Amino acid sequence: MKNFLLVALLAISLKGNAQKRNPHNKAIFLEDISWTTAKEFLTPEAIVVIPVGAGAKEHGPHLPLSTDLIQADGIRDLLALERKVIIAPTINYGYYPAFIKYHGSTTLSYTTSVDVVLQIIRSLSNYGPKRFYIINIGVSTTATLETAAGILAEEGILLYYSNYARKNFDKTEEQFRTKDFSGHADEIETSNILSLRPDLVNMSKAVNDSSAKGKQGMILSPEDVENTAYCPSGVVGYAALGTKQKGSLSLHAYTKEVIREIDSITICALPTEKSRASAYKQYEGEYAGTGRKNILIQVKDNHLQYKLAEAKFFSPYLLVRNAEDYFSAQNLTILFVKNDAGQIEKAWCESRGESFWLTKLK
Repeated sequence: MKNFLLVALLAISLKGNAQKRNPHNKAIFLEDISWTTAKEFLTPEAIVVIPVGAGAKEHGPHLPLSTDLIQADGIRDLLALERKVIIAPTINYGYYPAFIKYHGSTTLSYTTSVDVVLQIIRSLSNYGPKRFYIINIGVSTTATLETAAGILAEEGILLYYSNYARKNFDKTEEQFRTKDFSGHADEIETSNILSLRPDLVNMSKAVNDSSAKGKQGMILSPEDVENTAYCPSGVVGYAALGTKQKGSLSLHAYTKEVIREIDSITICALPTEKSRASAYKQYEGEYAGTGRKNILIQVKDNHLQYKLAEAKFFSPYLLVRNAEDYFSAQNLTILFVKNDAGQIEKAWCESRGESFWLTKLK
């Protein structure tokens, strides 16, 4: 009887976890479907949307660390009701260096944050899609997305993203904000979370804090220390003015702008892939290292590919250009080094955590 009850409880639990999302959704959630179903939807005509919101970043004493993540998913869910797009899983880590003095706040480096976006989009673009849109809940992340978009454009892939600095998004917040000074864990963000997850908000701890106003510093800090903007609460603005109604209106207005931008990338021209085959010829050849198997590199389809010299096949993972003379694939990263004459002489490699030098054979 005990075993039967356990099996029954497990079945009920699994059934609950497998419940479908809103039946009125027009969007397809990638995480909810099989790879064979994904094959049907990941076409060159598809628009792929990726929410980006910090899963652990301070938002004052009254809001959860997951405030950005909640907002990203909230806007995602509103969008899903309006457009037939492919929605990829939310990226919940990124570049948030301004908040590292507040316990629990987590950040990636600038380079890592860019790479995360690049690798996700490159993976998905291999199946067909070339148009991507990121729901961007953050300010510091904007620069990383701009960098990623520039790199992807040279690969013939379009990446666009929401940006608080654009007038359409700034005006969206202005119409619901009652105080001019704001910026973080403020009236708007507090309102948004009151609308989405009121159970996680403690308004008794919501404060109006303008202590960081006009102060210089690379990061905010709850303590008054050098090279920081002292902000004891972590709130930049008037959190106590937040309301659930204001949040609902704000989220719908923001989503409306997201939809407008997604519609625009649906019809705009794709960037032209930059031809690099001739420039990549300089890297072709065999590379050897003491006590190591030689690596052979050649150009294929505007990329570099590699294999062990004695291997029968080249690796299925193409080397992708990250910067001048710097390439990476899933299993190998290479930095090519030139001599004074500008010729490739050797290469620094990293493979599965091990780094080593190889010399280009003449």
